[in-house]
Amino acid sequence: MHSSVFLGVATIGEIYVASSLAGISPNAALVVGFLITVGIYNFDKLADLDADEANYVGRTAFIAAHPRMYTAFSALAIIGALGLAIQRGGVYGLGLTLFPGVVAVFYSLPLLPIPSADRLKDIFLVNTTVVALAWAVLVAFVPFAVAAAEPSYIAGAVVAAVWFFLRSAISVEVHNVRDVEGDKENGVATLPTAVGVRRTQLILYAMELVSLGFVVGAAWLDYVPLWAPIALLPATVYSVWITYALTGTNRSVERLCTLRDGEGVLMVLGVVVAAHGLSLVPV
Repeated sequence: MHSSVFLGVATIGEIYVASSLAGISPNAALVVGFLITVGIYNFDKLADLDADEANYVGRTAFIAAHPRMYTAFSALAIIGALGLAIQRGGVYGLGLTLFPGVVAVFYSLPLLPIPSADRLKDIFLVNTTVVALAWAVLVAFVPFAVAAAEPSYIAGAVVAAVWFFLRSAISVEVHNVRDVEGDKENGVATLPTAVGVRRTQLILYAMELVSLGFVVGAAWLDYVPLWAPIALLPATVYSVWITYALTGTNRSVERLCTLRDGEGVLMVLGVVVAAHGLSLVPV
């Protein structure tokens, strides 16, 4: 968990699902996604040690005790991801893989020339939007670039990008519920700190409906396979349960957030079952 390997594995699952929705066979983008996720998330943890101390006491202490190891681990992962991306996907693969890294720099470091907020992380709603956009672009379009796919596949990739943008935004706000006390102390404006946890839940329920409805519409228009909504339904129901359970008196929000990151497992299983059952995509 401290090394972000768990999140890297989750990214592999998301890239597999995005590739399947677009009709692209799994390729080196799976490895690129794993490496860049591990590298960027470790970079963010190093940059936010002081601010994260209130929310992640154990993790912050561990990272503070091993800063050189984290720096080297992060650098090697990012270099490996960029090298593989440019080897397999050329300049497009490189640019798409760099995108979340560039976002991470402006998200975590005080580089913005804005008096009220010098990081993207400190701007209300922009913080969630840029994180969701960074991972949606990576997950959906790096497989397309690596495969040098025909333009006809782009519609499926766009659908996957929108789906994962909404899924990532939901995930970010679920994690923000866990971090609400620390974010208030550090002046970080998030949905839960601005409107409260209960209203945040209602907004997330609406986003769940929009995300699944979008895939249903895309399948009806033949942009993605007809099995796509059925394959993604279990993960959506699971995500709704996680959001609902956030206010349970006997629930550990920390544990729920970890479970929320495992949503990709259900997506992968749903796609594998649907794709094999209908024999419509290569797996």
